[in-house]
Amino acid sequence: MKYPHLISFIVACNLVLAQDITFSASKRLVEPAMNGEIKPENTVEIKSSLVTPMNGKKTYTWTINGSSQPGKGWELVKGTTLNGEKIKISFNKLGNYSIGLTIVAVSGEDENEVSGEIEDFISVRSVFPELAALYAQKPKPDYVKLVEKSSEYVVKPKFADDPTPNLFLAKGFLGVVKTGNPEARFETAMEDCISAFAAAKELDKNGVIVDDEHQRFLDELQQYLFNENIAVFYDSDPKNNPEGYDILVEYIDYYTQTSSAPVCASLFQGYFKYLKKDTKGSNQLWTTELQKLNAFIDLDEKTAYGSKYKDELGNEIILSNVDLNVLKLGAMKISELMKTRDNENPKEACKLLSIVEPFLIDDTEFATFYSKSFDSCQEKKD
Repeated sequence: MKYPHLISFIVACNLVLAQDITFSASKRLVEPAMNGEIKPENTVEIKSSLVTPMNGKKTYTWTINGSSQPGKGWELVKGTTLNGEKIKISFNKLGNYSIGLTIVAVSGEDENEVSGEIEDFISVRSVFPELAALYAQKPKPDYVKLVEKSSEYVVKPKFADDPTPNLFLAKGFLGVVKTGNPEARFETAMEDCISAFAAAKELDKNGVIVDDEHQRFLDELQQYLFNENIAVFYDSDPKNNPEGYDILVEYIDYYTQTSSAPVCASLFQGYFKYLKKDTKGSNQLWTTELQKLNAFIDLDEKTAYGSKYKDELGNEIILSNVDLNVLKLGAMKISELMKTRDNENPKEACKLLSIVEPFLIDDTEFATFYSKSFDSCQEKKD
């Protein structure tokens, strides 16, 4: 059985389980070797170990993308064979590479065999210097040219599995949005930006987006979505401000496509259902999604872009500042709605607030709201 990639938005090199074999790699993102010149950034060492020990003499047979024949985008580093507990390989072709291993143990007349394969275990990508130079251009980038050049790369079959051209395309479109380009072809630049980023997110198997240069852009994109639209219109409703409400709905949807924790928008999405008189749908969504949020585990590790958590699936993610702000505004809005709906009985609202409170424990605005409007739910937690 083949196992799909199990980790989203995580710095690689962790152990990954495939049946009875674990694989670990010195890195999961690799640059291709150029002109046969092999450097450390082009090579990766992959180790294996058995979950359950096997007695006897062992033989190892490795495959890369289902093949044991070098030359199909990869080469063995000198001194390495495909018949050891670990291998060291270099890559000269862009793409995602699956890793497979069969171990046979012979003890007397007994022979045991285990196999495992991990799809998309290694990503070989280009840094696209032309696009990087356009984005870094001084005094300001030529965003139109960046869109045009990135679009050319996106459609090339050679880069079909590489998220980076789509990331630069998203950067170009966001720049066009923020500089206010009036050309008709950029009327949907914001939507195009989100589509390009969503495509990159889908293609990203081994953490390209968590590279600092791209993570900075993601932070910029999320801040724009939140500050310029969600925070401005979060109190809108279809009766009193239908235009603002439509913008809120649209930009919450945009936000969910950029976030590694779209669950943070679930309260808003339930609110939209509620306003459409779909009370059953809203309550079901709130219940289901809050259960997911309640399963998050704080890894007690902060980054420049947010704090690390394990989500309900066990994936290591970063909860960004925007994630927490979206969660906060949704929680404040829905808890007030619940209390009004329940004739000022805060019981159901407090159930919701008790789940989100640990994520917002350092947020002054939320702490004030929680204390003044709900007396911190002191009598309702049980």
